[in-house]
Amino acid sequence: MSRLKNTIIQIHNLLGTFLSLMFVIWFLSGFVLIYAGFPHASRKERFMHLSSLNQTDFDSIQAPPHSFSGKVELEKLNDRPVYRVYKGRKAQKVYDAITLKECDFATEQEAINLAEDFSGAKTASVEKIKELDQWMPWSYYRPLLPFYKCTMADDEHTRIYISAKSGSIVQETTRKSRWLGRLGAIPHWIYFKSLRLKTGLWLDVVTWISIFGVLVSLSGLIAGFIRLRRKRKDESISRYSPYRKFWHKWHHITGFVFGLFVFTFILSGLVSVTDIPQWMVPIHNKKSVKRIWNQKLDLDQHASANLKELWKAIDNGTPVRKVVFKTVQNQPAYWVYRNHYEKPDVYVFTENEIVSKPKYNKEEIDSWCKKVLSNVEYSLKSQDEFDAYYQKSGMWERPLPIWQLNLNDPDDTRMYINSKTGEVVKSFTNNERWRRWLYRSLHTLDFPFLKQHDWLRKSLLILLSIGGTLVSLSGLVLGIKWMKRSTRRKRRKFA
Repeated sequence: MSRLKNTIIQIHNLLGTFLSLMFVIWFLSGFVLIYAGFPHASRKERFMHLSSLNQTDFDSIQAPPHSFSGKVELEKLNDRPVYRVYKGRKAQKVYDAITLKECDFATEQEAINLAEDFSGAKTASVEKIKELDQWMPWSYYRPLLPFYKCTMADDEHTRIYISAKSGSIVQETTRKSRWLGRLGAIPHWIYFKSLRLKTGLWLDVVTWISIFGVLVSLSGLIAGFIRLRRKRKDESISRYSPYRKFWHKWHHITGFVFGLFVFTFILSGLVSVTDIPQWMVPIHNKKSVKRIWNQKLDLDQHASANLKELWKAIDNGTPVRKVVFKTVQNQPAYWVYRNHYEKPDVYVFTENEIVSKPKYNKEEIDSWCKKVLSNVEYSLKSQDEFDAYYQKSGMWERPLPIWQLNLNDPDDTRMYINSKTGEVVKSFTNNERWRRWLYRSLHTLDFPFLKQHDWLRKSLLILLSIGGTLVSLSGLVLGIKWMKRSTRRKRRKFA
């Protein structure tokens, strides 16, 4: 038994020495991430800077042809109507909606005009870059290269990245957001460009660091209990520890108090880059039910629709910034975006006319469920507020009310269906529920009560992060001292 104890302590001492600096970086950068994430161009601002479509545009444009494959959107680019056809997460081709010819690359002057209109400042310099840089360290942006990097002459030192292929803004940073990124997201998520662009390698690095981190924190918890001594009534809390040296004692005490949080933090970080194992929570249905429900666009169904009639249906005096072509419940649909980038007005083509669709009622949701998910028992109810799984999001709009559809399948699938658009917004299987609790709840204290009282959630995060920093910092000092002692012993050995 004593050998096992010594082994656990040795594992903690050895791995902790090499990972303590990483732990310190994670906790310190975590303070920044509570308030500021990785910089990005505001989706709302980009949307609001789109020019409005008008009747003249709809009198001239042609319907999207069958050759368009993927998501199809109609908007304006350089004061002309264009179709954006998406074939991946970011990959897209842009076509003139009048001639249906693929648009040429955006010119430098067009990029300057867009950047100045977006920022309200003059352009100080423009650089055409052919490789992704630190502020776009994701490989899925490569199809949009090259970029015009426009540095603006404003007090915020704004930089705007515009794709020459799509003619649209893909990133915006300021001096403040760049520094917050350097202090927060980049070190915390290990978002160094040369590593992050190699997605497989990045995942391996983060996964293995997290695995060793779990071993360090778990062995530290066990070692802390092994070394714990009973305190007498008249003794201070520091007497719980058998150590007399300052750093040893306070690493033991802070580790005992905050060690569980450190362990759950590292474990949840590991879950963020890995899947919940099949042996733990199996996934029975390999095909996503959400994808079955949300149909791919079928342009054949849109072929007989007259776009002039579409304008007559959607023109109500409010600007139209974007139209998305959809197929919903086997019916051609148009999502018309006016003054909100995530709340469209919905129109459907039925019986040779285009009409407004206020919402999808229970009978329609029920009918479509029976059609695409036959032989599956289910329950359907309206939901007017957020719950533990369907929550507010800082990145995406979460509409209410929605339809909550619970399937009696092996995965206990639950889907949240937008009553306005008829499409699934979020879905969860048992495996995804486990991941939600093991990652978001343990990593960011994303519990329903705390989400409703965000000031309390952030206060607890700060308090626990201070504790985690103290544990890690004291471990770092002990690790440095251990390495110095080892170096001195080796020098004396070979002297």
